[in-house]
Amino acid sequence: MSLDMIIGREAAATILTEWPTKPFALTLPSDSPVGRVINAQTIRGFLTAGCAPSTYVNMFHRGEALHPGRFTADDRVAPASVQLLLDQGVTIQLRELNRWHPPMSAICAGIQAQTGCPAYVTAFITPGGTQGLDYHWDQYLGIVVQLEGSKTWELWEPKIESPYRDHATSTRLWDGDWVGQWQDSGPDMTVDLSAGQVLVLPRGWVHNPHSRHSNETSVHLTFVLRERVPLWIAERLIGSAINDPRFRVVIPPSGLGSESMPETVRNVCSLMVDYIGGLNIEEISGVLRRAAQQETSHSTV
Repeated sequence: MSLDMIIGREAAATILTEWPTKPFALTLPSDSPVGRVINAQTIRGFLTAGCAPSTYVNMFHRGEALHPGRFTADDRVAPASVQLLLDQGVTIQLRELNRWHPPMSAICAGIQAQTGCPAYVTAFITPGGTQGLDYHWDQYLGIVVQLEGSKTWELWEPKIESPYRDHATSTRLWDGDWVGQWQDSGPDMTVDLSAGQVLVLPRGWVHNPHSRHSNETSVHLTFVLRERVPLWIAERLIGSAINDPRFRVVIPPSGLGSESMPETVRNVCSLMVDYIGGLNIEEISGVLRRAAQQETSHSTV
C-alpha cells in the first residue's frame, strides 16, 4: 500500500481509522521507494534539463512569488535561470509531480486506492539560510518527506476550523495582526526535519517553514491528501438527481420572483427529501466507493 511506503504500516493503519488532528513526525520506512524512484538529484534534473513544465513551477522569495517571466522561456523552465535564482535564495516549487512523473503517479494512485482520498505530490527546493513561503495554512492533510538538507517547521494550532477547498483559505481570511501574535507567543510546536524524516501536518495548522538555520539546501516532497467530507457525499447524492426527470422540469421566471421564490425553494426542498429517501443505499454506496477511489477532481457524478 502506497501510504505505508511513506509513513510506515502502523501509522498508515492508524490514519485509516483515526484521521490526524495534530502534527507528528516519524522516520521514512527503510524499504520506501521514495529516495530511489525520486530524490533530490532527480528533482534538480527536471529543472536543469529544461523539461519541467512552466505551468507546474512556482518560485518564491521571502514569502513573495516571482513573476514567471524571470524563469521561463517557450513554456519551459529556463535552466540558465535556475541556479542563478537559487544562488539568490529563491525557493523553487515543482507542483503535482504525479501528473508528469510516472513513479509519483503510481504512488499517488495507490494512496487514493487505499484511502479514498485523491493525492498529489509537490517538491520544494530551498537554499540554506533562506525562506520561501512563510506563514499560511493549507486546506488538506500534508505529508512532508525530507529528502536532503533540513527544514524547520514552526507550527500553530488552527485559526479556522476545518478549512476545505476554497472555503476559509489563508489568503482570503488573512489578518495582518496574526503574524505579530504568532511571533510574540512563539510556536505551539517546532519540528526540525532532516533527510529521511517525515512530518504529518493536518489541514488548518498554521506553519512557517524555513531553512534559515541550515547551511545546506533543503529538498522535500509534500504529499497532499484531499480528504473526503460529508459535503462530498452530499454533492454526489444531489448530483445524481439529474437522472430523475422531476429535477429537469423548467422553473418559469414567475417562479423565480421575490414573492414566489420562497414557495419554489420549499417545493424543491420537498422534492430533494423525497428523492434522497427513495435512493437504494447499497447501490449508491458502491457508486460512491468507486468514485472515491478513482475520481481526482471535485466534479459531481
